[in-house]
Amino acid sequence: MPDTQEPSTSPADDELPFGYNDLRDKIPVLGLKEYWYPAIRDRKVGWRKPVFLKMLGEDLCLFRGKSGKVAALTNVCPHRGAMLARGNCEFRGHVACFYHGFVFDERGECVAALGEGPQSPMPGKIRARAYPTETRKGVVFVWMGKGEPAPIEESIPEEFFEPEKVVLNWATEWPANWRPCFENSFDSHVRYLHRNSALLLMKAIYPPAFPPGRPKKIGRARLVPTRPIHERSDLDQEFYPGLGEKWPRHRYRMAWVWLFDILRKPFLRFPAYRASDEWETGQHLPCMVRINYHTHMWTRWAVPIDENRTRMFYFHTALRRSAVGRIYEWCAYHFYHHWVMDRNFSAQDAPAAIHAYYDRPEYLAPTDAQLAGWRRLLLGARGMDAQR
Repeated sequence: MPDTQEPSTSPADDELPFGYNDLRDKIPVLGLKEYWYPAIRDRKVGWRKPVFLKMLGEDLCLFRGKSGKVAALTNVCPHRGAMLARGNCEFRGHVACFYHGFVFDERGECVAALGEGPQSPMPGKIRARAYPTETRKGVVFVWMGKGEPAPIEESIPEEFFEPEKVVLNWATEWPANWRPCFENSFDSHVRYLHRNSALLLMKAIYPPAFPPGRPKKIGRARLVPTRPIHERSDLDQEFYPGLGEKWPRHRYRMAWVWLFDILRKPFLRFPAYRASDEWETGQHLPCMVRINYHTHMWTRWAVPIDENRTRMFYFHTALRRSAVGRIYEWCAYHFYHHWVMDRNFSAQDAPAAIHAYYDRPEYLAPTDAQLAGWRRLLLGARGMDAQR
């Protein structure tokens, strides 16, 4: 039988985690619009040239307004549809369209039409859509909704408003839709997909905890697993009757994991990173996963670009009150945590999103309970009624 053949019937609901129904076709392909999203590092937007950015299917033109704050307009000039980001900012705090010289301020108001001259009737009559922006910890956030912006505190983590928290960041792009990019959190993939990551080579491969338990909803925006998918164990191999073999096939890592256990002990004496219930470990709307690693909080935020691309923002947060502590955290992040977590461990998740069929039938396992709960949580997200 060809391996591409699909199952002829769907599994019964009682065979899936907690009566799961397939909700994928109800989740917006371009993401949840009525939320704030990280867009770009503030320092990447200068005074002379506008910056083009695509988010949630929308083309944006970013530039600095008179106040110095980064402004975001639609990239479409309302006059004749030219791309505003192809223009310039020769007048401080404004963006000029390259085609006819229509000039817009940070509110999107047309204030001059250079091609027509000072007597042009167009200023004050046309405007480009403006998107609200806020800059926190060197990151520009954009409100992508159509209505009045919701409080930004509801969409972005609390550390962006706490002066003593150090927030370091990095962004990359995955050529896949945001839904599969985000959906591999808190399931059983870790022990196999990441088996040769630097992080897992430092420890034994732990067996899964069964049953995983029903995920728990915290407030309106956070979902957490009630039990960890993996529990610590000294076992590095288990016997699989269907194979007649043990896996992992070899126990070579056991020759050195004891050393890393010793090296980790001093860090366990560091003060534990504390977050509120709203922003602790778990998945959080609109599309972020957070893990508390005791010394710091790790956040991965999947920002939709279009149907086939996702911008992955990574945030590393630690409480550091002194200048020495901040320097230490900067060094620890750039010389260790960033590579281990973002460029090595998390990068291994990319193929699972890129090389997977998101529109084919699925038969979920018990360890997919978090995924089933997350999709249900999305249905109650802000703005979903308008998007469906």
